[in-house]
Amino acid sequence: MPVPAIAIHGSGPSVKIARAMDADFADSAHYDRVVTLAFDWDRVVPPASHKGLRNLYRFLKQNAANISAASRIGLEFGPHTSDQVVGAWQARLHRLLQWVVSGLVATVLVMAVAKLVVLAPAAWYGLPTLAFAPMRWMTVAVRWMELGIGTGVAALIGLAGLRLLLTISPRPAIVTLRSIGLLFLQPVLIILIGGLAADSTVLWTFFGVLGMSSLLVSGVGALVPWGVTLGALLGLRALWARGSLGGPIKGLLDVFRYLSEPGYRETIQRALDRAIQRSRERIGEDRQFVLAGQGLGTVMAIDSILHSRAWRETDRLLLVTMGSPLRRYFLRLYPRTLFPEHMENVIDLITRRVAEFRWINIFRPLDYMGADLGLERFNGQDLSTGIGNGRIIGHGDYWRTSEARQAFHHGLLKLREIHPLRVPLKDAAHRVPLPQRATAASRIPSRARTPLWYTLSLATFGWMLWWVATGSGVLASRIDDTPELLERWGVMVDAATTHRRATLENARGLTYVHDWEFEFTDPNGVSKSLSFQRDVSDAFFVVPPHRFDDRTLTREIRAGCGDTWWPTRNMDTPCTMEGVRLRYYPGDLTLFDLPDFPRLRFGSSPVRGWTEAAVVAALLSVLALFSVVLGVRSFVLILG
Repeated sequence: MPVPAIAIHGSGPSVKIARAMDADFADSAHYDRVVTLAFDWDRVVPPASHKGLRNLYRFLKQNAANISAASRIGLEFGPHTSDQVVGAWQARLHRLLQWVVSGLVATVLVMAVAKLVVLAPAAWYGLPTLAFAPMRWMTVAVRWMELGIGTGVAALIGLAGLRLLLTISPRPAIVTLRSIGLLFLQPVLIILIGGLAADSTVLWTFFGVLGMSSLLVSGVGALVPWGVTLGALLGLRALWARGSLGGPIKGLLDVFRYLSEPGYRETIQRALDRAIQRSRERIGEDRQFVLAGQGLGTVMAIDSILHSRAWRETDRLLLVTMGSPLRRYFLRLYPRTLFPEHMENVIDLITRRVAEFRWINIFRPLDYMGADLGLERFNGQDLSTGIGNGRIIGHGDYWRTSEARQAFHHGLLKLREIHPLRVPLKDAAHRVPLPQRATAASRIPSRARTPLWYTLSLATFGWMLWWVATGSGVLASRIDDTPELLERWGVMVDAATTHRRATLENARGLTYVHDWEFEFTDPNGVSKSLSFQRDVSDAFFVVPPHRFDDRTLTREIRAGCGDTWWPTRNMDTPCTMEGVRLRYYPGDLTLFDLPDFPRLRFGSSPVRGWTEAAVVAALLSVLALFSVVLGVRSFVLILG
C-alpha cells in the first residue's frame, strides 16, 4: 500500500519537490511506494510585500518587531524562582536598551541630515551654526546614550553571571550574549534590508536627492562618498537578486518570524495538520508516514510531531531533515522555546508520542544553518553530502542536488528505529508561544496624532526663528560714517579686484569668509595692494559692515567667471575683475572705499531685516522639520 508523505519547504517548485521525493523512495526496501504532498508555508502565509515606500516601511517595521521580540525570548524563562526574578529584570533592561539604541541611531541620522540640509545652507547664508541649540542638545544626548548603552550592556552581562551561579548552567550566559548581539544587529539588518528591498524608483529618488543636495551644498568632492555608498549598495542588491545574499537574510527573517509571531506559527501548524489529514484520507489508514523538510521546514516538522494532535500513538514515522537549524540555532540560542534544551529530551518526547520513529538528517559541510544533530547515539543517521562535484556550501536546493539524494539513498539502506537514552530526562521543560497579534507595536491614537504633529511643527519653527533672531541681534545693522580723510585726501585709481571664499570653523561654528584683494598703481607709478576679509556671520552679530555693498561686488566679480546660476558653486576658486574704481588714503591703506557701489543703509537688501529673517526661518524650518520627522520615523521603525 502507498505510504503518505509530506515535503515541507518555502518558495520552491512544489511539483518538482513532490516528484523528487517519490523517486527517492522508489528503490526503498522499507516502503513500497511513497505519494508525496508538497507543503509550501509561504503559500499558507504569503510574505509581506515590500514594493513601494509604504509597503517597504511596513515590511521593515514588521521585521524589526520580530527581531526585537526574538532577542528577548528566553531571558525571563528559568527553572528556579530566583532565576526567573533575575531574568525578568534582564528582560526589562533589554527592552530599555532597545529604546536607547533605536534613539541613538535615529539621533545620529537626524544630526547627519541636519548638517546637510540645515546647517550647510545656514552657514552659507551666514548664520552662526553653533547657536543652533537643537544640534547641541542632540550632541549631548548622543554622549549620554552611548554611556547608558555601555552601562546597560555591562549590567546585562553581570546579571547573566548571577544567573549562571544560580543555575550552574551556561544557558543564561548564552541567551544573554545572543540577546546583546541581536540588540546591535537589529538596526544594521533593518537598514541593510531597507536598501536591498527598496524598489528602484524609491532607491534612485533617495540617492538622487541626496546627491544633488550634496553637490549644491558641498561641491563635487561630496560626490565621492556618495558614489562609494551607491556602488556598494548596487553590488549588494545584485547579490540579493541572485540569492547569494537574499537567501541567508530571508532564512534569518523566517526564523525570527516563526519564533516571535505565535499567530504566524499557529497558522502554519493548522495548515500542516490539514495537509497531514488529507494525505491520510487520500492514501488510507496505513500507520506509516514520511515527513520531510528543509531548513526552517525541519523545525516546523519537529514542532508538529511534538505538539500537534494530528499524530497518533500507532504511527510509524520517518523524519527526513535537510540543513536543519534545530541544534545550531534553536537548541543552542533558544533553549526551552518550542523545544527542550537537549537532544535527549527531544528524542525521548517524540518516541513517547509515536509507536515507531526513524530519523535521517542530511547536511552540507559548509551549510551556515544546517549541521550534525548528533543522532548516531540514538540509532539515527547524520549524513554529510561530502565534498563532491556539486554544491558543498550554502543552505538551499537540497531537494535538487545529486549529493543530497545519494546521501538519502545511503540512509535508507541503513534505516533503523530510534531508541532514546534510557536515563532520566535532564530537563524537558519548554514552552510554546501562544497565538497573538503578529506585531504588538504601539500606535498613537488618531485624536492625539494631529495635535502632536502640529506641536512638533510649531516647536521646530520656533527653534529656527529663535536661532535667527538671537544669533543676529534682532537683525539690525549700523553704518559707520565715511572717514573724513577719504573725503579730503582720498586718491582715486582703477584696481584689479580678486575675490575668493573659504570655509572657516570658529567659535561661532561653521561659516564662510570672503577675501578681497585690490591691486593698483598709484599716481607715482608704484604698484600697491590692499586686502580685507569679511566673515559672513558678522552681520548677525551687529558688527559694523564695510562702507560698500560687498555682496553686490561679489556677484559682479563672479559674473565675470561665468558662475551666475548658483552662488555656492566653485566659490573657493579666485575670480578677478579689472577696472574697479577705488578711493584710498595714502597714509593708511586700510582706509578705502568703492564709490561705484552703494553704501549700506538700514533696511537695504544686504542688511538682514525681519522680512528676510522670516523667509530664512521658514525655509530652514521646513528642512529641520524634515530631519525631525525622519528621526521619529526611524526610531519607530528600528524599534519595531
